[in-house]
Amino acid sequence: MILLPQPPKKLGLQENGELCMNSAQCKSNCCQHSSALGLARCTSMASENSECSVKTLYGIYYKCPCERGLTCEGDKTIVGSITNTNFGICHDAGRSKQ
Repeated sequence: MILLPQPPKKLGLQENGELCMNSAQCKSNCCQHSSALGLARCTSMASENSECSVKTLYGIYYKCPCERGLTCEGDKTIVGSITNTNFGICHDAGRSKQ
């Protein structure tokens, strides 16, 4: 049996489900909370046809941004970013143009 070396684990980054204070702390790059008073936890990025946030100014999301290759079609205004109401739906931009 041949054992292949494992890639090094990123030091200090939280796994999904672990508590976080900012998305930069998460391996998934998404720190999400369900309410203003709820604890935030690292969560997977949003998949196709899932609710998403376009961007956050605070580093914590109510809805995670889309996975790589997907686009969050939603409110892109600064007001939406400030009030955390900039939700949309993840779409595959390449597929929607066909």
